[in-house]
Amino acid sequence: MKHTLLILLSVFTFGTTVFAQNSSAKQDIKKVADSMIFLTYHIKKSTDATPTISHLKAVLAKGRIKGFHKKKELMKTGNLTCNLLDKELKVIETLYIENPLEKVVEFVNDSGDLEKRLIALESTDFAFRMPYHETAKYARMYVITNSDTTNYIITKL
Repeated sequence: MKHTLLILLSVFTFGTTVFAQNSSAKQDIKKVADSMIFLTYHIKKSTDATPTISHLKAVLAKGRIKGFHKKKELMKTGNLTCNLLDKELKVIETLYIENPLEKVVEFVNDSGDLEKRLIALESTDFAFRMPYHETAKYARMYVITNSDTTNYIITKL
């Protein structure tokens, strides 16, 4: 059972749910035709309340994301926000990501019933994609918290 749960955890690590929303200060920005960017990060619990995030890689690829813009926002403490920024650090696009350190795992228990459990991870890698804009120069990632201070990481694209 432990071996099966471990395999499920590794499979679900990259199953991060993301939602997007256009910036309220939307500019006339051209998207690069049929291009998207894949961003990969590592997140780790830290001694203070806010986890640490580090950028691993960014990959530009051809293709379109179907159904990218959804109305639902995930403005819950512990979830992440990623902003695509232009050269003046103005927000082009905003993406909300469910907390990658909390995974819901479904499995069949000893009684044969389907059961769900929330697994809290110490650290994990996670990847997501978003449409690529020709004016995008940076990505800013931060954890949504209840405090007034925001720790974030800015990545040059």
